[in-house]
This record gives sequence, C-alpha cells and structure tokens, in this order.
Amino acid sequence: MTKLSIFPPHRLQARLATLVIAFIGSLAAACGGLQLQPKPMAFYDLGIGARSSLAPALAPAQIEIATPPWLEASAMQYRLAWDDPLRRRAYAESRWVSPPPAMLGLALNRALRSEGAGGRCRLRVELDEFIQDFASPNESRVEIVLRAGLLPPRSDKAIAGHEFRAVEAAQAANAAGGVEAYRRASARLVGELADWIGALDREPGGGLNATGRCGG
Repeated sequence: MTKLSIFPPHRLQARLATLVIAFIGSLAAACGGLQLQPKPMAFYDLGIGARSSLAPALAPAQIEIATPPWLEASAMQYRLAWDDPLRRRAYAESRWVSPPPAMLGLALNRALRSEGAGGRCRLRVELDEFIQDFASPNESRVEIVLRAGLLPPRSDKAIAGHEFRAVEAAQAANAAGGVEAYRRASARLVGELADWIGALDREPGGGLNATGRCGG
C-alpha cells in the first residue's frame, strides 16, 4: 500500500511561502527583461525665425507681450471637435521649451527689432489664443490670435491697434505636426505685423517718428 506523505502544518506553510516568493521573483525578472520604460518627454520650440522686411527706422523701440494665465505654461494645448470641444487638453508626452508668449516674443524681437537706431514706438502684443484644433482624429489646424497696439514712448494711449489671426493646417494630426504649423503661423504673423507698421508710417499726416505720433 502506498503511503501518503502528509506535511505538518508548519512545514506546509513554509513550502507555500517559498513557492509564492519564487513566483513573485519570476514575475519581477520577466518585467525587468521587458524593460518597460516611459517614453521620454519631447520638447519643441518655434525656432528663432527670420528677419522681416520692416525698415530699421520703423523698428519698435520695445516689444511687450501680454497673455491670459492659461497660456503662461509650457503645455501644448489642443481641442477635440467631436468630444467636448470647449475643453482644453494637453499632450502628455510633448511640451514647449517655454510658454508660448516667451517664444513668440523672441521671434518678434528677432524679426522686428533693429540693432541700430530704430523707431521710438513701442509695440504691445496681447496674445489671446494659441491652440491646435482637431476636426477629426486625422485632421487638425493651429490658430494664433493676437491684438497689437503701437504706443508712443511715454504714453499707454495707442496710436493704432489691429487684431491678427493666423490659421495653418497641420500636415500630421499630432504634436509634431502642430509644431510645424505653429512655425508657419508665427512667420505669417511677423510678416503681417511688419506690413501693418509700414502702412501706418505711410499714412497721411507724417511718419510714425514724426512729432505727435511716436516722436513724443
């Protein structure tokens, strides 16, 4: 007759504990072999841009950027037209290297400011929108909206003001596609601002640096 081997309770508990520890160890080794690492964060910028065609004599003496609080962070924000379109979302694995107003300010300063003797006007820019909108999972566009005002050196009463809006389609419906579209939109806005300042200088009644406009 075959005898059954019966473990005493304390030996059975010890054996079960050993098996559990070995099982947990094998799981840890398997996970370690998979090397499950979070994807590294991707950081983007708008580039430094190119010089505009604005005459050096009309270059703003100072460029001021104002923005609402929700655009003061480095999050790359977007909206989904089919899922709560009023909600602002942010990419989890992509960021701007700096808040959009700072990047746009750098592009404007490089494009519009003059290293030599420039104009006396101050350019104030209020950034109202900086967003990537998805019409569908495969289609998106970016939109930048700003209001610009040209001010005398010692007054906050604007000589002139104008709203600018740039909308550019993204070639890819993702963060990288949005960045490429943002760069085109920023370059377009720089050109339009330069054209606007030049047109103001050609208005009847004297140039921008004449007495009574930006000459005071």
